[in-house]
Amino acid sequence: MPVEAAKGDMSREPGGPSPQALASRLRLSMIRLSRQLRRYDPTELTIAQLSLLASVVRGGPIGVGQLAEIEGLPSPAVTRLADKLEEAGLVTRQANPTDRRGVHLVATVAGEQLFAHRWESGNAWLAGHLIALSEEDRVALERAVTVLESFTAQNPEEKEVLA
Repeated sequence: MPVEAAKGDMSREPGGPSPQALASRLRLSMIRLSRQLRRYDPTELTIAQLSLLASVVRGGPIGVGQLAEIEGLPSPAVTRLADKLEEAGLVTRQANPTDRRGVHLVATVAGEQLFAHRWESGNAWLAGHLIALSEEDRVALERAVTVLESFTAQNPEEKEVLA
């Protein structure tokens, strides 16, 4: 990586910083923020397992195919992650009432409690920093979060075009 990008070079184009410079700063900030928030995640779970648990807790009962779509992973990978969460007692499999061949993943009480505790403590840490922002900065951050959410909501075909 060029030194200028690492230092946050904000070479300006007519509409603002260059996409490359902004991408560099954004990526580094997200890595550092992720590292800080990871301190509040269950140490026994990987990021992928925690993300899957979050999807099950917030959207379950849910099928593996739907989880694969949400997580942007192939179904076999989601099945392996679900196996690990089931072994840990955090999710269970239930028969799909509309398709006898399928199963739904459902969070156990232990899974819900683990997720809730870690989610609340991580959110409290983040909210503590957000309180210090001006209203103008919080509104700007809200807009930025909406844009970032749209990055992960794209279809896999669209991601290939961007690559």
